[in-house]
Amino acid sequence: MRRWMGASLLVVALGAMSNLALIFVPDLVSRHVTVPVVWCTAVATVVIAVLYLVEQAYAARRRVEREAELERVRLLDELRKYRGIEWVSADREHRNASLDIWKSARQQVVVFGFGMTSVARDPDLIRAMAQRGADVDVVKVDPEWLVEHPAIAATIDGYYDRDGSFIGQVLRAHEKLLALAEEINARGSGRLTVHTYRTTVQCSGSIRDPGTPAASGYVEFHLYRKFIERLGIGLAQYDGGDELDPPILRHVLHSLALAVGHPVPAERRARPLGRDEEARALGEEAGLPEHSG
Repeated sequence: MRRWMGASLLVVALGAMSNLALIFVPDLVSRHVTVPVVWCTAVATVVIAVLYLVEQAYAARRRVEREAELERVRLLDELRKYRGIEWVSADREHRNASLDIWKSARQQVVVFGFGMTSVARDPDLIRAMAQRGADVDVVKVDPEWLVEHPAIAATIDGYYDRDGSFIGQVLRAHEKLLALAEEINARGSGRLTVHTYRTTVQCSGSIRDPGTPAASGYVEFHLYRKFIERLGIGLAQYDGGDELDPPILRHVLHSLALAVGHPVPAERRARPLGRDEEARALGEEAGLPEHSG
């Protein structure tokens, strides 16, 4: 390309010199020759100028793509170095991080914590996800286990400095979530699955689209007294890593699976067929045409 551009510039230079010669020495050649020469030189100059601009545009595009690729490689190296940690915050600097994950999820959201009372107080958020065809997996403590261990409940009451009975709040939240799951799952779009564990945790968070390249999440570690300090980290999935040094996002999901005793998130189920789709499917199985007269 550079050789071609050099030759083109030489043509333009020769054309300009010829035009100057014809201007200052008009009687050198006849008018029948000078007019075509001038026009040809002008057209060649315009064509070469356009091609030059196109070449510069392509070169600029290649530079932008190259810079974007270098930035992508740099970010990927950082993710691998920090095992997928994108940011760290203290207290409530990123209090909207969890909500952003819910809004950007395309297939599935895993939300986990202890009592999940705040999630139970916002059923419209879960309904909106289900209406979009996305599944929601809620991972929380088993309230029956908590009732059987009142000393643990009392300890957690003190840890979080709560007002009122924590056990009562967890029981009511659990009942709301189960009723909401029955309502949502009966519609046959997105599903709500409630998982329970029989232990204690001092962390919570949300993960969107687990198992996909776009997976990302937010994990919040509760330091002493909930309303005094929270330590949050933003996580992203990345290529690479191994079983001994996996992305933290995968490690979080594995830890949840160990707590509840089965894989988390739940396997996505196929969307139920509508009436027309079901009729077509039955017709194909029977070898019948889709429409009969």
